[in-house]
Parts: sequence; C-alpha cells; structure tokens
Amino acid sequence: MLNRPDKDSLRAMLESQVNEKLQHDPDAVTTYAAQREPERKRYISKPTVQDKAFIKELEQMRADAAAVVVHVPAQRNVVEPGIGLDDYPGLKEASTSSNSW
Repeated sequence: MLNRPDKDSLRAMLESQVNEKLQHDPDAVTTYAAQREPERKRYISKPTVQDKAFIKELEQMRADAAAVVVHVPAQRNVVEPGIGLDDYPGLKEASTSSNSW
C-alpha cells in the first residue's frame, strides 16, 4: 500500500517550496492588477412596429403643426347618398321622443 499525504501536509510542502523559490529568485512571481468587471448596460427594449408607427405619426403631427397644415382624416362611415331617415319612419319618431326628458 502506498502512503498518500493528506491535504494539510501537501499545503505545507507547497508553501515551503514557494518560499524557497522566492528566497532564491524574488522576481519568480509576477503579480498583475485585477481587471475591472465590465459594467452592465441598461436593458433597452427594441421598438415594436406599433412604437415605430406611433413615433412616425407624432413626427408627422409635429411637422404639420410647424407648417400650420390642417389634416382632416377621411370619414369611414359615409352614408350612401340615396339613403336617409325618411326611408325609415320609425327611426325619426324614436329619435325625437328620446330627447324629451
């Protein structure tokens, strides 16, 4: 069987070897300054398509305001020219009776 040294005896042996080496050659060990850890950058989320469209619309509104341009949005609920309230007699009577309170 082999006699293996324990950890404490190994540490003592290595420490004595290092001390002997440093006594004979003091420049054997070179110490370096520790490097700084890189700074973590703040998390910045990427703009979504909606964000980009919102920013584009804001820029357009600012440009229009600077140029004094009135932008009228197109009407989406346009009534066809041939249809009116007269075509639906019950609607005209219901609309006038609800305002009488």
